[in-house]
Amino acid sequence: MFKTLSVILLSFILVGCATNKANFDVRTQTVAYKDLEKVKAPKGDPIIIAVYDFSDMTGQKKPGGNFASMSSAVTQGSYQLLIKSLQDAGDGKWFRVVERSSLPSLLQERKLIRTTRQMANGENAEPLPALLFAGAYITGGIVGYDSDIKSGGFGARVLGISANTQYRQDIVTIILRLVNVQTGEVVISTTIEKTIVSTATGGDVFKYFDADTMLVEIETGYAKNEPVTFAVRKAIEKGVVDLIHLGAEKELWEFSADVVEVPEIKDYVDITTENEETSIEVLTETEKDLVQENDNKEWNDLETEEVKDENNDETIDTSNVHTN
Repeated sequence: MFKTLSVILLSFILVGCATNKANFDVRTQTVAYKDLEKVKAPKGDPIIIAVYDFSDMTGQKKPGGNFASMSSAVTQGSYQLLIKSLQDAGDGKWFRVVERSSLPSLLQERKLIRTTRQMANGENAEPLPALLFAGAYITGGIVGYDSDIKSGGFGARVLGISANTQYRQDIVTIILRLVNVQTGEVVISTTIEKTIVSTATGGDVFKYFDADTMLVEIETGYAKNEPVTFAVRKAIEKGVVDLIHLGAEKELWEFSADVVEVPEIKDYVDITTENEETSIEVLTETEKDLVQENDNKEWNDLETEEVKDENNDETIDTSNVHTN
């Protein structure tokens, strides 16, 4: 019985060690979004910018076991992720993003508004305001998704009890380009790579008990894959942060200066005066009498000294007269 309990306890210990969580967590992992919010605000008004195209250029399909998968390996919504990252840069103070992906739908809706107003008001219909135009636009895409860059694992087996762990590492690569609308020049280009970690751990027990007549078999496992969409989002946000810093280095824009408020000296003078007045007001009646008595004593001493000085002067004058 003791042997049976010992084997079962050992099995649970090994399985528990094998099923530890992976060394990353989506909720606590440091993401680029925190840095995106903390970027210093620009000097002046937000920059009007457009995004025309940012899509998956890899053509990679989601890896499967022994079957072909028709799903894409990376998200097809990277365009929307880029727009959201631009709007969140510096707590929304860096960019004003104008719509260009659904521009035909936008123009069609504006045409419908003009037609409706003309039908209702005729020639007196109020015109629509002009669309915002951007001085620069951002383009690029997801240019690489490499799977099984690193893979491996280890395990152990003792008396029919085993534990093992495996890991795999993939890499996703994106490129961001900032293009000057007036000249067509690619002003800034940056490349970001983000690793994607997948781990799997497990353990099993295969043991005979009671004179090799009873077989016990236990198997368990745990797997965790870092979301590919999360990795793409993190890479895009990191790319936006790099884009802002590279633009500042090339003097395309500037960061706002920190304003330091220095208190005036007058504030300290007022405080000192108030403290002195307060200290005088809190004197008790006894303390006031002592102060008055000391002042009277000092005054009397001064008068006595003056009388003595006058008497000395008269004595000196009298002696001078007798001498003469």
